[in-house]
Amino acid sequence: MESLIGVKLGCLFALLALTLVCGLSPICSKWFKIDTATGHHRQVLSLLGCTSAGVFLGAGFMHITPEALEGIESEIQKFMEQNKRQGRFF
Repeated sequence: MESLIGVKLGCLFALLALTLVCGLSPICSKWFKIDTATGHHRQVLSLLGCTSAGVFLGAGFMHITPEALEGIESEIQKFMEQNKRQGRFF
């Protein structure tokens, strides 16, 4: 059991290090600096930025969708039960 925790911690730190290296490596590259970008190069960087923003927004919305649907479903059920008690049917 203790070796499993060690493996999990090792994988956690390896994943953290890999994410940091891959995520921060474009900062060191001159190609990704927006100040030196002109013309088509600037458009490509803008497209990459918009794409990454869309990925993050999509992931965020996909993450909250089940909770939102669960809340809506429970409210609809409460509404239907309340209307059944009052004799109204929709």
